[in-house]
Amino acid sequence: MSTIRAPKNVFSNIGLMSYSTLLFIVAGTGWFATGYLGAKAGQEIREDSESTITLLRAHFTAEFDKAERAVQALSGSPWILPALVSRKDPDIANANSVLDRYNSSLNASATYLMDGNGLTIASSNRNDPDSFVGKTFQFRPYFTQAISGVPGRYFALGTTSLKRGFYASSAVRDTDGRIVGVAVIKRNIDEDEVALGGYPYFFLVDPNGIIFLSGSKELNFRSLWPISRETRLALLQSKQFGEKGFDAILPLEVSDGMDIPFNGKNYLVSRKVIDPDGWSIVFMAPTERILIYKSVGVVVTLWMCTVIAVPFIINYRAARSAEKVRNSEARFRELFNTMKSGVAIYRPADNGQDFIITDINPAGERISQVTKQDIVGRSITAAFPGVREHGLFDVMKQVWRTGVHQYHPVSLYSDNRLSLWVENTVYRLASGEIVAIYDDVSDRKRMEAEILTLSITDPLTGLHNRRGFLSLAEQQLKLSERNRRRMLLFFADLDGLKWINDMLGHEEGDRALIEAATVFKATFRTSDIMARLGGDEFAVLAIDTDEIQSEIFTARLQHLIDTQNNLKDHKYKLSISVGCACYDPEKPCSINELMAQADKLMYVHKQGRKLFSF
Repeated sequence: MSTIRAPKNVFSNIGLMSYSTLLFIVAGTGWFATGYLGAKAGQEIREDSESTITLLRAHFTAEFDKAERAVQALSGSPWILPALVSRKDPDIANANSVLDRYNSSLNASATYLMDGNGLTIASSNRNDPDSFVGKTFQFRPYFTQAISGVPGRYFALGTTSLKRGFYASSAVRDTDGRIVGVAVIKRNIDEDEVALGGYPYFFLVDPNGIIFLSGSKELNFRSLWPISRETRLALLQSKQFGEKGFDAILPLEVSDGMDIPFNGKNYLVSRKVIDPDGWSIVFMAPTERILIYKSVGVVVTLWMCTVIAVPFIINYRAARSAEKVRNSEARFRELFNTMKSGVAIYRPADNGQDFIITDINPAGERISQVTKQDIVGRSITAAFPGVREHGLFDVMKQVWRTGVHQYHPVSLYSDNRLSLWVENTVYRLASGEIVAIYDDVSDRKRMEAEILTLSITDPLTGLHNRRGFLSLAEQQLKLSERNRRRMLLFFADLDGLKWINDMLGHEEGDRALIEAATVFKATFRTSDIMARLGGDEFAVLAIDTDEIQSEIFTARLQHLIDTQNNLKDHKYKLSISVGCACYDPEKPCSINELMAQADKLMYVHKQGRKLFSF
């Protein structure tokens, strides 16, 4: 019997060592895979943060640039210089009219004019209790910058209004080029906080870390990181942010890519400078996804280790092996069924050209809007007809051939049942099966699309706003120059809007703007670019047209205005002043130059009370 027992012991030791070695290899591979998943989750968080911060950075930069361009145009207005030179009431009144127009067009907080000593001589808020007229802002950096010939920009709390604002300033020069005053546009940024409701840890901070704008209002005017006593005293003396405490919410200054704990959680910091003076935007993204992805790696590793260990358990503990397998399967099934991400498992079809669905978890059923009974056993192309069109099928074939898992970025999936945005990560198991882990990110994509649409659309009329118009017009100018085709730019002003607002109410004024937009939509083609630039100003870029066709458009526009005015119960006469400029690709110019030409012709028409001028 001893001669029989010895070989069994040798076999047992060899089997134990073999399985132990294999289990060690799988566990080590799972350890590295889990680390990779954690790194991948970190990369996804960084990419999401980069996308968010890029979108918000573009929004703020565009708004600030618009104010800077507008104040430069304002300083060159022919109505501004006479007010500084003569100081006579008619010239001051003309300057106030221009300031009102710019203030309304930009929806600014205040637009004002200072002389060379910083004394405000004209302002759009001249009739308000906190009027700037007669007050001096010589101590403000935006004045000292502009009076020295450098365009000024400044973020601060208003000393009079106590409201946050972005100040853009530009020097006013006389005919000899001497600087005689400064024009300023203040943009109130309180309204920008509405767009930050979904980003509680988004901050606009100055170079010292003072929070000027945040997704959490209670954090405004605190310091993102500690500042020195000297810096605090200097800020208080400058009155830039009023008399605040500047208490720090983080223990140290943050930089782009830093991991930092805050309120019991870990966050990944993205920080981008948006201003020559060192102002930056900071976004803190939570990192829970890293733990989730690592958990998936641990689960898969545990499952594979369990599968490998089953034969060993059968050989040595036959009586207990079945129970352990059942417990292991139950744990896996519980995790599989309770995961918030969709998980689907596939095996290659016999023809090698398709994949058969072998399992799907409840989250996968919910996201894909299917039932397990309907799709298990079917090919993926039969169950999801749109899978070939959006790249996922090719990713699955690549993973199956190479064994290297891949991340399939956000893609639009649609068929006759559903349309949604999903993110997929595809793996090949040691068994040769393919596992796809996916999440529905449709809400996030819709939010991003809504933010983009809101940033380029006028909410009242549905036309493009100034930003959207300028962006699309710049593209059309490039196409026109390349294709050698002319275009017409119509610059229009709704006459009497102030009278309608004052006499009939702002609701009627909004209705007049909507009527004007309706007339423009009926006059021009859907391929033309139409916009409400702000206030009572409209612009239309008519594609592939020339001077001869302008008469057709203007006649159609006037006919539609007359038709609108003949309606019963019309409380006012709709009247639109229009100027038209032609873009000649043989003599290219910028969109701002073309708008200036049309604007000047529009004012000729308005002053001369003619129908149209070109």
